[in-house]
Amino acid sequence: MEQTFKHLVALTGLSAQDYKILQNTAAQTQPWADEIVKVFYDILFNYAPTAHIFKTGERTERETVLHTWYLKVTTGKLDRQFWRRIWLVGSVHIARGVTNPLMLGMMSQIQQRFLHKCLQTFEVKQAEQVYNAFKRITDIVAALIADSYLTSHRIEAIEKVKTKKRMENSLLLWNHLITAPDVDEENHDGKVVEASH
Repeated sequence: MEQTFKHLVALTGLSAQDYKILQNTAAQTQPWADEIVKVFYDILFNYAPTAHIFKTGERTERETVLHTWYLKVTTGKLDRQFWRRIWLVGSVHIARGVTNPLMLGMMSQIQQRFLHKCLQTFEVKQAEQVYNAFKRITDIVAALIADSYLTSHRIEAIEKVKTKKRMENSLLLWNHLITAPDVDEENHDGKVVEASH
């Protein structure tokens, strides 16, 4: 995770300035949370392939989680613990049946809505700065989740191969034991052959 994060920071151009921009504009961007969260889950609950992922009555809980995440991101105060928690989301998505294409599509929705609000709220130059800071961070979030998802699948696949190999070896050993010739078969008369003098 650490090396992946370093690559992403370098390639997206994320810098301390991005964190500072979000910190300085939190008063404007944080009130957008309710709208962004509502749009996010309206889409998921109205799209059949994603609606079935959720349990009955779960929407409020899911909205609270996304709301908390959005407020955390827009504070611009993201420590190592935040990024480590993001890394774990991939394995959670596997358990819930959320694939990377679904996750990436919904991250795009968040980014689009954020850009729309930026253009409504700030002058164009500042809107670009705020949006780019948010986009770099959320691009890294999405990439870490995707990498975590794939890593978890790779580990699972390796374990399956190991388990299959152990089972195959056990079967080979069992087959050898039950088909090995016994004394009766080898001597044909059931007697132990005496050594000649």
